[in-house]
Amino acid sequence: MMRACLAATLWILVLLAPLSAADASCTGTGCYCTVTSTAVNFGSYNALTQQAVYSTGNLEVSCGSDTIGDTVGYALILSMGDNGKKTQRKLASGRLTLNYNLYTDASHTAIWADGGGGTSTVTDSLTMTVLCCEIQNYTVYGRIDSGQNAAPGSYTDAIVVTVSY
Repeated sequence: MMRACLAATLWILVLLAPLSAADASCTGTGCYCTVTSTAVNFGSYNALTQQAVYSTGNLEVSCGSDTIGDTVGYALILSMGDNGKKTQRKLASGRLTLNYNLYTDASHTAIWADGGGGTSTVTDSLTMTVLCCEIQNYTVYGRIDSGQNAAPGSYTDAIVVTVSY
């Protein structure tokens, strides 16, 4: 029996966008946020098993302010990636693709994108107990759909993360 396995990695790029989302706010002055990411690495996908592949990544938001007690509200928005659309992202290996998506929840029901077209964003806030920095982590849940006839290869995509505050 011939096995078709491939490696799939999702790289997450970061973009900071002050004051551009409705859920973004700062109760004081000098608020700032940064975000760092850990890639979603799906490992190998075996097209013959007819099973989905699951993996997780992480986004770490760090916010600060000039004043203790300030509250920074923010939204985390994910792009559609280089190869697909937000409701059906695609990993690519040259011209070959593999369907996947990213979710806000472990049950893989809420697609994490920009909040439009049936997708979700993550909104939250941090109250400053120190000037720098309050930190919150968010799990990015990934799933490669089952039953895809994929050729062996290294499949990748790049997602831009926007933290709007």
